Amino acid sequence: MSGTSIPEIYCCKIEMDRMNVYLASTRKGAFRIGLSLEKDPGCITFFRRLLKGAWLLENSGPNRPLIRAVEAAFLNKRSEDMPLPDISCTPFQWSVFTAIATIPFGETRTYGEVASMVGRPRAARAVGQALGRNPLPLIFP
Repeated sequence: MSGTSIPEIYCCKIEMDRMNVYLASTRKGAFRIGLSLEKDPGCITFFRRLLKGAWLLENSGPNRPLIRAVEAAFLNKRSEDMPLPDISCTPFQWSVFTAIATIPFGETRTYGEVASMVGRPRAARAVGQALGRNPLPLIFP
């Protein structure tokens, strides 16, 4: 792939409620959140397993909006400055992610209810698959 460049992915780790929360952002926005109770391998090691070949740099600066959003989520609140996502997903997956972002904290919806929210009432299984591939849990809970 001549002329294709690998974007820089900035990563960092924070600890919330004894859980390691690994954050990754690009210059465009929030890219990935990883959660682990395991011994801390460091953010670059953590993401290297998931993002083979990525150009990873440890830097919390570009992750500040994502850090604030994760901290707010742990307090059952929405962040005032929700980070823009830089994720690859299908239009259907995006509709699922944006729909679940509107569900108030502390409330739940079934996959069938989310399917109805996105105008596809018979797509409960597809909603489950989309959420299983969610790169930004806590942002799109």
